[in-house]
Amino acid sequence: MAPSLTKQGRQLAAKVIFFQIIVAVVASTMFSVFLGKNGGISAVCGALACLLPAMVFAQLAFKYAGASQNQLVVRSFNQGSKLKLFLTILIFVMAYQWKDIQAMPLLVSYVITLLAQWPIIILVSRVKH
Repeated sequence: MAPSLTKQGRQLAAKVIFFQIIVAVVASTMFSVFLGKNGGISAVCGALACLLPAMVFAQLAFKYAGASQNQLVVRSFNQGSKLKLFLTILIFVMAYQWKDIQAMPLLVSYVITLLAQWPIIILVSRVKH
């Protein structure tokens, strides 16, 4: 049962991240079309500030499963959450070092990519039931 839960968690995370990548590409393309190259690059940076930490978190969060590994599950989720926050901050700090960064596309693409996880989670949970 535990390996099945880990597998299900990883599959859900993969679906969510794939959907977020699609949203990020669309948002970055739209910003590039309407605001030019720097707007598009800024949007990519915002999307990456969401996607890269989410990928790291997913790897750590679904590393263990099962009652016998309860402490490891809690520890990996805790470590994943901390690392996700740290990486998000680090990517934003690095993005703001770029002199041509545009704050609006950066932040909007981050938020859009972040919020994109909820529709796919709701859709997947409805399909299973």
